[in-house]
Amino acid sequence: MPVRDARLTDVNTLVRGNCAMARETEGLELDPDRMRTGVEAVFADASKGRYWIEESHGATRGQLLVTYEWSDWRNAPVWWIQSVYVWPEARVRGVFRSLYAHVDLEAKAAGAAGLRLYVDLRNQSAQQVYERLGMDGGHYRLFEAMF
Repeated sequence: MPVRDARLTDVNTLVRGNCAMARETEGLELDPDRMRTGVEAVFADASKGRYWIEESHGATRGQLLVTYEWSDWRNAPVWWIQSVYVWPEARVRGVFRSLYAHVDLEAKAAGAAGLRLYVDLRNQSAQQVYERLGMDGGHYRLFEAMF
């Protein structure tokens, strides 16, 4: 499954995915205009973060945002997965794993000290979404990979 860097022309898709993710996992209706400004800020300053898209036949199937944080313990950056969303019609097709594998390789190639995902284990609605994506709990360990 091809994963590529998101482009500025993908902003509308990224906004829709982020809003859908917030709705599904948090029960929040976010302001798309405010979200658009936030997504565009990532493209304006790549040192803050980076989006990737997994697509098939020109259709976006999943998206992932990484931000970077300096780790003084490791004297290297740690990559944080801030959001990952797989479109409902693409779930259980390996999109999550494809995105993760790609970002894992990118992080290692860039000299990151690790790749992490923050998940609030108290958020049951988010847990249900993750389970529908095929994540069985092992994905927490997967995302806590320190290289």
